[in-house]
Amino acid sequence: MKERNIIKDNRRAGYFSFLYYLHEEKEFHSDALVALCQYLERMDSVSLEQLKDLRWIECQILRHMVYHFDPNDLSRIRNLPTNYWEELEAFEQVVSKLYDRYE
Repeated sequence: MKERNIIKDNRRAGYFSFLYYLHEEKEFHSDALVALCQYLERMDSVSLEQLKDLRWIECQILRHMVYHFDPNDLSRIRNLPTNYWEELEAFEQVVSKLYDRYE
């Protein structure tokens, strides 16, 4: 059975992806973020298209965080952990490693 492409799932905010929960449900879903990070850690290689998708995902996460903390915006993220930055940093680190591997 072919493994889901979790990058593509997140790129289109597909059901059960981290961006689905963040965008559609306004919820910080730690398990979905861990699943995304684990998927990325298992990758042997990365394409330019995948890196572009990851950059887009990073921008969407940042955008949602800015909206959450903007007092003029009504968008709020449920279940935002107090250590949200540490959880997001784990994602940033694994993405940085993929950038380093790109040839």
